[in-house]
This record gives sequence, structure tokens and C-alpha cells, in this order.
Amino acid sequence: MQTIYVTSENKQEGKTSFTTTLAHYLLTQGLNTAILNPLCNKDEESIYQKLLSENEDKYSANYTIVTNSKLEIDNIKKTYNSFSKNKIDILLIDGNNSISKDNINLIVTNLNAKIIFLAKYNSKLNEKNFDKWNKDFNENIFFIINKTYKFATHHVETELMPKLKSKNFSCFGYIPENKILLGTTPNEIAKFIEGEIINEYDDQNLLVENFLIGGMGMDPAEYHFNQYENKCVIVRGDRPDIQMSALNSNCSCLILTNNIKPIEYIQNEADLEKIPIMIVKENTVDTIEKLNGLHQNTLFDHNLKLNRYLELLKSNVKLNSLFSNNN
Repeated sequence: MQTIYVTSENKQEGKTSFTTTLAHYLLTQGLNTAILNPLCNKDEESIYQKLLSENEDKYSANYTIVTNSKLEIDNIKKTYNSFSKNKIDILLIDGNNSISKDNINLIVTNLNAKIIFLAKYNSKLNEKNFDKWNKDFNENIFFIINKTYKFATHHVETELMPKLKSKNFSCFGYIPENKILLGTTPNEIAKFIEGEIINEYDDQNLLVENFLIGGMGMDPAEYHFNQYENKCVIVRGDRPDIQMSALNSNCSCLILTNNIKPIEYIQNEADLEKIPIMIVKENTVDTIEKLNGLHQNTLFDHNLKLNRYLELLKSNVKLNSLFSNNN
């Protein structure tokens, strides 16, 4: 059984997203896969369960998820032995960043694991940030640069990764940022801004990446709206003309302000297209202000996010090298 321990320097650097997507990929390759989170919170556990269970029909292998709320090395060893007996091919450990290096070393040593270190990209990231981890774990650690800004991919490919290679650091690629990964569902938006969705819609196929304001302009409203995909349009509740333009532009969600419900033909069109309409009490400006901070609360809990992350992973990370080195 191959064992991989996923870690990072700080919180919110993509460990659970990476672990879940990697498990999904391995299962589609017919490999029995286990996820172990030795210091888990409820959000992380729900992400594993939701995304893997929703894709079970795509798997030709089995998966197991074990989570603990308290770090106990003996329990981790027992779980590992149980996985070995149950013919698990690959064990992925989603390591909380609060676990000390000493405890990581204990886990890695006892389980004969390799480490994947996710380094969140920033403009000051350089080989020194990797050096201390490489010294501590040497040949047992592989680096992946995560959440790489779109404009920084050239720098990562032509400067940062070659520097790491020149120092014999094992860097297996990078994962670019993508707006879909920051997307939110209409339900999440409604909960965050205390809005009310008044019709039924298909949550599985809708994610909001962009917020647009429906207002007056020189160009037709549809021309403006059609420049963006996966959008939520915020418009006054008493402007059915702009609301209809938004619906005709294939929007993902419509927010009507001032606590005004839509007139009948707007409601019928939204029902026909299964586009959610959300009613909020505030005016447009106050609604926009309430949306501040929304993306900081988004979870990796949607199939569209999983599928996009898998595309990014397969395109930019040397997965075959990772597993060929994990013996």
C-alpha cells in the first residue's frame, strides 16, 4: 500500500481540495483508495463524503474515509494496518497544518509515507521557502505550487521551478487559480446575504463566478450580460425589462432588491429555464456591500469544482512521477 501525506505551511492552502480530487482521480483509475484525516473538522469530512459519494457510479474501485478529531499516533497506526489488510492500494492522509513537524515525522516514519507539500503561490515565494522542509524530510517530500495566479504561471514555469530543480528539490508541478474553484451556489449566496430563493432550480449545474449589476447604460443590457459566464445579476425588483435581459443571457442566478417579487412573466421565464430568483430586503448598493467576503467562505463541495480541479491537476502536475516515486 502506497501512502501519501498532504500538508502545507498554513491554513486554507488547498489540502482538502487536493486530497479529495486526487482520491477521485485514483478511484477512476481503478485503485482502491482511503482518505485518513487525523485531525478533522466537519467541513472537511462533509466534502469527502459528498463529492466521492456523488461520483460512485464512475468508480471501478472502492474507497474508505476515516476521520478523527484528536491526533493519536497509535490510532493512526491501527487504521493503517486495517487498510493494509483490506487491500487498499493508496492511502491519502489529509494533514492538518497544526500538526507539528515532529508528529509528521512520526506518521511518515511509521507508515512509510511520502509527503506532498502544497506551497501557496505569492510574489515572494522562492527556493528558501522550500529549503527548510526539504532539509527536514529530504527524499521523502515532493512539492506542488498551489493557487498560482494566472499572470504568474510564466514565472513559475521559467524561473521558480527550474531553480527548485537546480537544487534537487522534487517539484512535480503547479496548480493555477481558477474562478470556478471560487464559485458559489445560489444557496450559499442566499445564506450569506439572508436572501430568499422563491423557485426551484438544479443546484448541481449552477455555480456563480461573477456578479453583475443590472442598470441603465448606452448599450443593450443583454450585450453587457453576455460578456460574462456563470453570472449572478443584481437588479432592482421593479425593473422587469432588465430582469428579462438577464434571464435571456443565460445567467446562473437573479437577485431582486428592495424586497419586490417578480411579475408573473419573469417568474414563468425563470421557472422554465430553472434559474433561481432570490429576493433581498436591501437596495442594490447595500446588497453588494453584504456580498463582500463571500468568497472567503466558499467550500470545495461541488462537482463542477471537482471536475475543473481534476483538469488542472492532470494538465499541470506530473501524477505518474508522483506515484512511480512512492514505493
